[in-house]
Amino acid sequence: MSLNLNWRALLPGGLFWRTFVLIGLMLTLSLTSWVLAFRALEVAPRAEQLAQHMASIVNVTRAAIVHSAAERRRALLVDLAHNESIRIYPLEPDDTIGALPDDALNNELGARLKSRLGPGTLVAGEVNGVPGLWVSFVIDDDAYWVAIARDRLERVPGVEWVFWGTAALLLSLAGAAVIVAYVNQPLARLGRAAFMLSRGQTPPPLPRSNLREIRLVNESFNRMVEDLQRIEGDRALILAGISHDLRTPLARLGLEIEMAPVSQETRDAMADDIAQMDKIVTQFLDYARPQTSAPATLVDVSAIATAQADRIERVGAKIERHILPRVCVLGHETELTRVITNIVDNARKYGKRHDNDTPEIEIWVRRNGPMAMIEVLDNGPGVSEQDLERIKRPFTRVNEARSQASGAGLGLAIVERVVKRAGGTWRIANRPQGGLAITIELPILQGKDFAQTVVMPSPAREDAAPAAPAVASPTATAPRPVATVPPDQPPS
Repeated sequence: MSLNLNWRALLPGGLFWRTFVLIGLMLTLSLTSWVLAFRALEVAPRAEQLAQHMASIVNVTRAAIVHSAAERRRALLVDLAHNESIRIYPLEPDDTIGALPDDALNNELGARLKSRLGPGTLVAGEVNGVPGLWVSFVIDDDAYWVAIARDRLERVPGVEWVFWGTAALLLSLAGAAVIVAYVNQPLARLGRAAFMLSRGQTPPPLPRSNLREIRLVNESFNRMVEDLQRIEGDRALILAGISHDLRTPLARLGLEIEMAPVSQETRDAMADDIAQMDKIVTQFLDYARPQTSAPATLVDVSAIATAQADRIERVGAKIERHILPRVCVLGHETELTRVITNIVDNARKYGKRHDNDTPEIEIWVRRNGPMAMIEVLDNGPGVSEQDLERIKRPFTRVNEARSQASGAGLGLAIVERVVKRAGGTWRIANRPQGGLAITIELPILQGKDFAQTVVMPSPAREDAAPAAPAVASPTATAPRPVATVPPDQPPS
């Protein structure tokens, strides 16, 4: 039987751990209850057995003394003491007698001995300071004590009870662990397959099981994976068709506009409409594009931010740069470029209070411990507090100044999806002096991983003025509602 379990299932919170602890508690309580019940129920049978044994010793000893020759009685008493640990003493009136320990077994034993040997029988746990089990008997009007060591009558010591009880409990727990692992194995396999599916990978088909419930679940999951693969193939085919079927007519319209006998103002307006339609199509394609399966590479986000700052500056925006060079993360360059482009374009569109104003944008790239921080700040009208979370949703546009620009409302939704894949966090907040601040934090590549990665020089950064990394962003003290997207974790 293979027990290939995910090690995370063994941690507290996993199904294996919880089931094992529950069964372990039940076994411990059951074993403890059994021991207590056994020790309680054995009192009467054990007292009867000990009373019968002790009464036989007294009767046999008395008979041996009575029927032995007078000259051989001393040898008999010595032989009983040495070989059988049975000692005979005369009972004196001034003997100091100590009672048996006051517990259920000894009380029952004393009562049964008196019942067998007569009501005048004395039963003691100590005589003249000598411990043992002392029982009196009479021969020809002379009283005697018969004493035996108590260890001959004691039950199994408590240490041995603990040892055997612990051994039984450990064996039971080992068996419970095997059973729980066997029961948990199909669920753990299903969890790993679901995790692979959530990461955009195709899991291997789940095997058929002899258990009817597990077989139904596995077959349903396998059918779902096949349906998703078919849907994914259809989506890829549709995306390829959209790229050709929509952009080709748009390109044709652009050419026809250039040749149309209309005024330059009309021609520019129509060209803007076509560019807006092309941008909406691009946003739809970016949002619908499946997660890339290519391995992550070293990405210089400082170079990307610098390139986007140069691009926005060429179209008339006023850029204030605080970009620390060579801030690198592990990811996909195309996706991270799309993220920085979206937030910079967002700031360019909305980073002005009036239509004729020049957008003023601050771009920060710096290190913050193990994280790379990318901040884009504008001086626009900002967003109402109740809309800060809403604008992260797909196809969401607010009804204020930020609804005036083109687009389908997918820019920030694309940012959230890409940042989530990269294992980072991001947040949106209004600046105290006005405008919006978008902050992205991504795990930085450093130490051993950085040394093992080939760093390609970026010509665009050779003459860039390095920013002081110790300077804090002006939004550092502003209240920011956080939208944290943790990295994916496998199931337990």
